[in-house]
Amino acid sequence: MSRRSIRFRITALAAVALAVVLTACAVVIVVVVQRELEHNLDASLARSADDVLAVLSEDDSALPNSSPEDRFAQILDGNGQVLVATNNLAGRDAVVPVPAGDQSASTHADIPIEDDNYRVLIRRFTVDGDVRWVVVGQNIDDAQDAMRSLITVLAVSIPTAVLVLAVIVWWLVGRTLRPVERIRREVASVGLADLDRRVAVPGTGDEIDRLAVTMNDMLARLEASADRERRFVTDASHELRSPLTRMRTTLEVDLALPDGDLAAACQHALGDVVEMQQLVDDLLFLARRDHGEAPVAEELIDLDVVVDDAARGMPQDDVPIDTSAVSAAPVRGSRTQLARMVGNLLTNARRHAVEQVRVQLVESDGEVVLTVDDDGTGVAPADRERVFERFVRLDEARSTHDGGLGLGLAIAREIVVAHGGAIEMGTSPLGGARVTVHLPGSR
Repeated sequence: MSRRSIRFRITALAAVALAVVLTACAVVIVVVVQRELEHNLDASLARSADDVLAVLSEDDSALPNSSPEDRFAQILDGNGQVLVATNNLAGRDAVVPVPAGDQSASTHADIPIEDDNYRVLIRRFTVDGDVRWVVVGQNIDDAQDAMRSLITVLAVSIPTAVLVLAVIVWWLVGRTLRPVERIRREVASVGLADLDRRVAVPGTGDEIDRLAVTMNDMLARLEASADRERRFVTDASHELRSPLTRMRTTLEVDLALPDGDLAAACQHALGDVVEMQQLVDDLLFLARRDHGEAPVAEELIDLDVVVDDAARGMPQDDVPIDTSAVSAAPVRGSRTQLARMVGNLLTNARRHAVEQVRVQLVESDGEVVLTVDDDGTGVAPADRERVFERFVRLDEARSTHDGGLGLGLAIAREIVVAHGGAIEMGTSPLGGARVTVHLPGSR
């Protein structure tokens, strides 16, 4: 198992955390028990000192000792010389020096009785105004053996507890991450040819369940994107083939005829080149939008001026464009893109209109609304969303020359959405189609 795996890191972190906590608790336990033992020993030695002084008040010639291996006592004068002692220290010097205070307690390993450790207490007292010192000691090997046993138990139990916890955490994390690994394997096995596959959703409502739902949503977006790109490439190839075929046919025919009109052929081919250039520009714009490479500039624009300019730039034929209902409406965005959007909407309306196109532009409650009406046949409700898709031309507009390339409304929607707005298709009061654009105002 790699050290970078979540399972390994969580297990290691839990083991280290538990080891630190248990070690700290063990140190506290040992210190507290050690101090409690010393406190109890010092209290016992204080009682022993009281007993020695009580015996000494009756007979100062000797100090009885019922446990010569575990206990001892000495009486010192003010200079620290031994006056009387128990039999196990007979003829010995004072085992501890006279302290600066009235009483002290300490542990010693050099008491000349046995090779054991002793807890020694020395206390000051007076007899007829003379300073004396009582020294009592007690073997503490049993207490130290108990402490060593406690330390041994802690030293064994802590690593054991850490190991047991590590095994449990390893198992629990592995069991928890098993669905994640299953989802990872399923997603890793999905290729471009089977983007319709989905991972199993456990339905538990937890993070794993949300991960599965998120993965399925991602796969659905990838599938839709791949389908869109395939359709895009197919439609683009088809649309590019048409003008190229016409140009080739025109040039081959004129070259085959010795008296062919070269100027007319070039003029005809030029029209196809312009059409193909427009198609390439539209395709590049959509490709940049798909990859987020067509940012919207933040500049203040008078949309009414853009609409008027676009209307005046249209061919002046038998389908006039009425802009009398266009009023001032400032917006923020890209002048170039908004002009392209308006131009596409006017071109689409003129293509389907019979006698007139009417444009209305108003600003109300912080929103700019642009409507383009025509008096054509309109769009059926079932097709009103589909007309904004790429390369979609309804039955009446199958011809590229008559119905356009099927990209105008798609590009218009991309531009409107990029500016934070919305676009919809409806029925015009003139009897044809109405395209309504909602854009956020600049005020």
